[in-house]
Amino acid sequence: MSTVSLKHAPSMKRALISGALVLAMLAFGIGVYHAADYLKAGRPHVQRPTQTAGPSLPGTIYVVQAGAIYRLQGGKFSQITPDNGWMQPAADPTGNRLVAVSREGNASEMYLLDRGGRIESQLTHNSSPSVEANHWVFYPRFSADGQLFYDYDPKDPYNIFRVDLSIFASPADPSSKAAVRWTFPNQYTGGDVSPLPLKSGGLIFTRFSIDDQSRVHSQLWFQARPGTTGVPLTDPEAGCLQPAISADEHLLAMVCTHGQALAAEVAIASFYPATHTLGPTAVLARGQQVAVPAFSPDGKALAYLAPAIPGGGFQLWTVPTTQSTAPTAKQITSELGLDASSAPVWV
Repeated sequence: MSTVSLKHAPSMKRALISGALVLAMLAFGIGVYHAADYLKAGRPHVQRPTQTAGPSLPGTIYVVQAGAIYRLQGGKFSQITPDNGWMQPAADPTGNRLVAVSREGNASEMYLLDRGGRIESQLTHNSSPSVEANHWVFYPRFSADGQLFYDYDPKDPYNIFRVDLSIFASPADPSSKAAVRWTFPNQYTGGDVSPLPLKSGGLIFTRFSIDDQSRVHSQLWFQARPGTTGVPLTDPEAGCLQPAISADEHLLAMVCTHGQALAAEVAIASFYPATHTLGPTAVLARGQQVAVPAFSPDGKALAYLAPAIPGGGFQLWTVPTTQSTAPTAKQITSELGLDASSAPVWV
């Protein structure tokens, strides 16, 4: 190797790592959106949620904008965390605590928060002085028994430039080291994401694959136990991802792209845990760049994010989950720019 190559090896190594991380983020972050500029398109008159008001909805909804978590209650927003990289909150089974991700430059961490946004404990320590030793954690979700499921990059010891996220589970205790690896993703896809633990002990998540024509597909997948093969719940051609399940686990919501880059649909289907299958799907919203559905506590409505106009910021919408032929979606906010990788939390 020449002197010039040795001189530039560290910078090339960092560039390769950065490139791998970017590819991984694109693969799992918002699978609907294949054009990054669309997410960052001009969004005129974007306001802080606290500068606006919306219809009064039952319960409390948490959303994220510009790295801050906001609480919508009684039609009014309140900011519960500083705007310094917070994303992807989820509520514990009681609704009294949140788990959320704090995104940093080269790593991300997972924290327990109270309902007011105060940090109770830090659950991960992924940041390292060496970029190669950093880790990412995303999409935390509580199970019914209080365990935490989340995405984590375990690192390939033979190829540190490959970043494919796997799903792990551990007790919600910062002192615990008893993490269990659930999934082993297809390589070079970004990994398995969006864990959805079931009361039965099984797991639903999004799995990515690459076909012989180098096309990336997303499927909803079911796995009964850690490390098992599991079974697909949706077809690759449907391009379904971002699962959400009702509190009684009778309905499963999802976003399906059907190969479209800038449009998708929010659909629901009956879920049959005994046979690990879905019933026929019913489309609740289409023709928008929809993202991250979340059920209301009673399962009668679904919240999701979508722009109100092409290229606009993501707004909060709700739609009934009744199997009507033409459910009507209701726009809850306007002139916001909500984080389309952070699902609403409705408690």
